[in-house]
Amino acid sequence: MGVLTDEATSTGLFATETIYSDLDVEQLKSIPPTALHREVDLAIMEADEQGDIRGHIVLPATIYGLAQGSLFDAGVSNPHSIQIPSLIKAALQRKQAGMVGQGKAIWPDVHIDDGTPRHPTHCSFRLMIAVADLYALLLDAVLSHPATIGHGWEGFYFAENGEHSWYQVQRAIGEALVRRGITQDPEPTPFTTEELAKYFGSESVGRYYSGSNARCRAERSRSIGWKPRYTTEDLLKSVESEMAVVLKQQS
Repeated sequence: MGVLTDEATSTGLFATETIYSDLDVEQLKSIPPTALHREVDLAIMEADEQGDIRGHIVLPATIYGLAQGSLFDAGVSNPHSIQIPSLIKAALQRKQAGMVGQGKAIWPDVHIDDGTPRHPTHCSFRLMIAVADLYALLLDAVLSHPATIGHGWEGFYFAENGEHSWYQVQRAIGEALVRRGITQDPEPTPFTTEELAKYFGSESVGRYYSGSNARCRAERSRSIGWKPRYTTEDLLKSVESEMAVVLKQQS
């Protein structure tokens, strides 16, 4: 979903009013070539237009939740996503939840194991791929009735089921810190420039992680039968279990 972000909006000071739809082809085409990951998307679109492939691209939102399965239990695969665990680790180090600017920027969210696949035989995808059910459902559709499934510019599929402000996430992290006696104040405070570089590798990466806007609606994904269940409320609740795992790993 990083392709929808605009570097100019990575301040955490406002929520953008721009909301993308995976059904709006002209809007998708308007994304600048300099956007994150865009060069890959454009290469796929060019190959599709030339008839070399039938291109389908899934763009997940902020993925949350701990992945489960034998590969994760064995330590072969990483059970974590990136954004929220990184924010939790930063908060634990500074002993206070942090945010970019005022935390007003908005991102969509989706649980790692959301939706119900049409065919149980594809449940093995849950072991390997985030938002696995959408991938499985799309693969099913492409293989069983390809003529009815769009591709190329009509082959973009967003994965979201709600959206959060970064303040909401950081406040949930702050409340989890209070419950553990790590801090007495659940209110997040702004990251300094130095902290962004320290906790996220660089100021620009830190601002991207929790200061940027990326808003969208997964209308095409739902049109092929994807039915996500988990909501933003579930995302905020998941902070507790994510923090428990991070603390265990650090002990």
